[in-house]
Amino acid sequence: MAAALERALGPAAPGDGSEAALPPLPVLVLGPAGSGRTSLLLRTALAGGADGPRALFLAPNAIPRLPGGPGGPGPDPRALQRLELRYPRSRLSLCHELVSRVSLSPHPPSLLLLDDLERYLGMSPNVPSRLAALLLELTRVPRCPPRVPPQLVASLSLPPPAPHILGTLLRFFPARCHLSPARGDSPGYARVTLRCPGTSPRRWRLRLGHAEHGDGDGDGDGDGDSEEEWA
Repeated sequence: MAAALERALGPAAPGDGSEAALPPLPVLVLGPAGSGRTSLLLRTALAGGADGPRALFLAPNAIPRLPGGPGGPGPDPRALQRLELRYPRSRLSLCHELVSRVSLSPHPPSLLLLDDLERYLGMSPNVPSRLAALLLELTRVPRCPPRVPPQLVASLSLPPPAPHILGTLLRFFPARCHLSPARGDSPGYARVTLRCPGTSPRRWRLRLGHAEHGDGDGDGDGDGDSEEEWA
């Protein structure tokens, strides 16, 4: 799903391999709490306005507001019509949502976004691989033309809740997007690096708004309007 992230982020910094088309690979978005993972996933869902793909956004907690809050331009209403928000609280509920809205739905989404993946993994060493395998299987479900399997973007908070989790997930997600606070910049900026097999890394510097997405423990992700600038 690197192509969807690229569309959301805009042009990369000069010399960062922007001349090559990114393959439609599953992407794992990695970053510490407050780095802007939720904002980036929502921005990806809304990119393209009315012409973007139908998107399903899954997260363990409801988001208080979408990007473009008070004092800034709101999201395109036509893009909002393409976006479905669901908030499964448990791993069982998540699996139910995935199967019913992706595999069994007559109108499945073209873009599947899963935020706060760590909240569904627990501590068992077998769960990350099983859940990742399910996600990838749903993106490979054969569909009659002209429908295509959904493209997948998931986010994981760093550090992960257990040492084995990150290594396990990286086997299933060949493309990775790293977010980190931009040192030396004003508060609210983050640096983004997108790595895909066979292509040069691409880099952005993003301006993010205020925290939008609490996880029940006081942690939140960045949100609000974002704009690209050269890294």
